[in-house]
Amino acid sequence: MASEDILQELVKTAVPLTGLVTLSTAHMTQADSELLAHLSLSQRASHNAAQWGEEEWVIDREYGFIVQLTQREIRLETLLKAGISAALYHVLDTVTKDTGIAFVSFDRDERILTTLPVFDW
Repeated sequence: MASEDILQELVKTAVPLTGLVTLSTAHMTQADSELLAHLSLSQRASHNAAQWGEEEWVIDREYGFIVQLTQREIRLETLLKAGISAALYHVLDTVTKDTGIAFVSFDRDERILTTLPVFDW
């Protein structure tokens, strides 16, 4: 089998890549930041598959968070029930809906997008 054929076969059977976007933490409220930190710790501490699933999907970083939304609808609903703001829900929904983006990274030093809600805290 020629290398081009092997490459084409790999592309056909490969797991699709999921995108990542990095946004400023200014696109969430301070309460959202505190809640995400709490959720990250809760996932790590409880390993409650009924509530969180088998993996950590809210990850606390030194200057922000990564939210994995590979199970988008379920995880957005879980975040809403946990108490995230309507503004953060809007941000997560907007950047992941129909885009192929499944990982949203928030970092304090990332640029601020004027098309998304912004909070000064």
